[in-house]
Amino acid sequence: MHPAPVPGEALTSWLRRIAHRHGAEVQDLVLDLGYCLSCPEDLDTVPPEGFIDHLAARTGAATDTIRAMTLNGQTPWLLDQLQPAAQAYTTYTRQLTVLLPPGRRRDRAVDHWRPWAPTDAGWQHRACPLCTMESSPPCPYQLTWLVPLMLSCPVHHCRLERYNGPVGYHDIWHTSLGGPAPRPVNAAIRRMDERTWQALTTGHVALPRHRVHAGIWFRLLRTLLDELGATLTECGTYGRLTREVWERAGHPVRAGQHPWRPYEHLTDQQQTQSLEAAATAIHLLETRVLAGLGHEAALFLPPPNMTRDPGRPHQTMDPTALRWQEIKDSLDATVEEARTTPETARQLFNFCTMYRGEDDHIVREVRGSFTKLGIPLEYLSPMNDPHRL
Repeated sequence: MHPAPVPGEALTSWLRRIAHRHGAEVQDLVLDLGYCLSCPEDLDTVPPEGFIDHLAARTGAATDTIRAMTLNGQTPWLLDQLQPAAQAYTTYTRQLTVLLPPGRRRDRAVDHWRPWAPTDAGWQHRACPLCTMESSPPCPYQLTWLVPLMLSCPVHHCRLERYNGPVGYHDIWHTSLGGPAPRPVNAAIRRMDERTWQALTTGHVALPRHRVHAGIWFRLLRTLLDELGATLTECGTYGRLTREVWERAGHPVRAGQHPWRPYEHLTDQQQTQSLEAAATAIHLLETRVLAGLGHEAALFLPPPNMTRDPGRPHQTMDPTALRWQEIKDSLDATVEEARTTPETARQLFNFCTMYRGEDDHIVREVRGSFTKLGIPLEYLSPMNDPHRL
């Protein structure tokens, strides 16, 4: 009489399958338990007081199992708390750093914000085409399909497809029209989503060097999204790191957004592109293509190579040579930045001509060097000053 919950299933999905067995609707079950809800989907967020206990008594399912089918049951791992708080955004997204150095992103206060939770615009429902086709209607759906947390199905490793109808009614994909064709995801997205699923189902995630708590993983991922969405003013010269990630992901920088908005307030397309960029960043960190400047960037590094050739003595780099190498790397990064950023070009020009007075010969030499390095000379004009009135 009561089908067993599917691991990771949303509460309304399970209730809909129970109601189908009795030829009823979810609203009928809710009323039978003595509750009245104008929007049954609210059960997936925070059920009314006592609702889970009544449901457990009627179905025989454990209360902890039912509670885990709601966002409220995912606190304090996925969410610090369900009720929005004034400093919730800063607390959740500023405790860790990955790509950018600590202190680069300014504190922000976002009203009525909850990490990962849908906005007032409602649930953005996604579903796995293969999970749907392998299930008899009414098809179960995952709680993670309702929040912008994953891009792919952890079972079939195909992309979650957007369904624009009422939540849970993607059974229409069983009709003669059929559903969208399954689309595989790349290895970087698959690996990221596997870790998210591991966090949700086991409470921990195995990273290359350490096993971390699920709460750390969700905050690491949300921190990456925040760093990738940071403005140019916040990033400064370190913006070269985030720009490289967006370029390799094949999307516009910051997913094309202009005024800053938190990830949860972005469009469905922008959220998808942001998650793809996060997966790309993790892959670049793990393969050492990119070096993150945050404290937690080391979590994504591969384990250190402890082997040593016994026939060769261990050599350490001369400290002076190491410092000069760091200076060279910093200068190379600044030149790269100056090729596309007028403000950086002007600062570099001022540095190169510092203490030279009105020596026109030095100025001509520096301008000639800028031309050879590919730095547009028009960037040096005051007309390109973004702060010019």
